[in-house]
Amino acid sequence: MNTLERSVEQLYEIFSDYPLVPRMNGCPCCVSGTDKEKLHIRPLRDLEENDLLRYVFKALTTWGSIEDFKHFLPRLFEILAKGGFIAYLDTILGKLEYGKFVMWPENEKAAVKTFLWQWWQNRVATQSYFDHEAFCGIYKTTGELDRMLECWETDFQTNGFRVFVDYIDHYYLDMIYDGKNFRDFKRDDIKRINSWIAKNKDNLEKGFFYFENRETEFTEIISNALFTVEKNYKN
Repeated sequence: MNTLERSVEQLYEIFSDYPLVPRMNGCPCCVSGTDKEKLHIRPLRDLEENDLLRYVFKALTTWGSIEDFKHFLPRLFEILAKGGFIAYLDTILGKLEYGKFVMWPENEKAAVKTFLWQWWQNRVATQSYFDHEAFCGIYKTTGELDRMLECWETDFQTNGFRVFVDYIDHYYLDMIYDGKNFRDFKRDDIKRINSWIAKNKDNLEKGFFYFENRETEFTEIISNALFTVEKNYKN
């Protein structure tokens, strides 16, 4: 069992105090009998993305209580960890904010944050692109930028390097000048990200020479990323 899987199991353990109620209150205009049946047709761990999709959109607002949401939370995150619900990440994390996550018991908040950090580390280690929605959503939920950056390997021999290059290629200039994609970030945290990038700039140089005769197109992107940082970085 890897660290991400362990964080999921911790969620199941922590939130096991919230059982499935026989009948969840729901707006009859928004939630059909079929929608309700999907949540009861299988045990929690066996529910599929399609079973929970309607609930994801209606949870807390027009369907169920905060206790109901906490019952389903481990399975929602487990599906997320397996590659599901990616298109609905903002909705799921938005439910945490709507459900006053900052006021939850400390052990529940800690379990959720641990999962999000482990999931982010997994995203960096397995995806070839920078997941802007995940980065911003986790930051907004946890408020702990340093922990997220600690989870991000940028050595050119790791997958995180490709994510690092993609971030600079697509988001760096917006972050330091426009900021429309980083509106939830504190100005001091934007500066911290910029400083972190500068500290890892040497990996761009090393990566350039490593990939120079291996991946020509990627080498050009690395070169452009390095030029962008060198030209625009300000303390």
